[in-house]
Amino acid sequence: MLDRDHPAFHSDACRTAADYTRLHDELKLARMIASPVALVLSGGVLLPAVIAANAGLDTADRIDASRMEIHCGGKGKTAGEIATGVVSGAALGIATGPALNAAVPIQLPAGLGPTPSGR
Repeated sequence: MLDRDHPAFHSDACRTAADYTRLHDELKLARMIASPVALVLSGGVLLPAVIAANAGLDTADRIDASRMEIHCGGKGKTAGEIATGVVSGAALGIATGPALNAAVPIQLPAGLGPTPSGR
């Protein structure tokens, strides 16, 4: 939590660091849409690549958030705290992905998505 009364909160460095959060918000929204689409259209083949891409983007997001916290008068996160958050987020995504698909199965129109081999 940022302290709005801290003198650094109103600094140019804090404002610049906060601008990066907008980029990460847009990237997070895009990957929330693109990841499931890529998995469905690939029949799950892209799962390792999607997990790796999301973990990489999550890492960058958490590093920038920590930098923003530091520039705005906070303590920031250690590398270990960032890594733990990324791993926890990836594990949650892996765990909830199949549960979400089971609860809300996506039916693709004929001709889209994976087809049985031999066709």
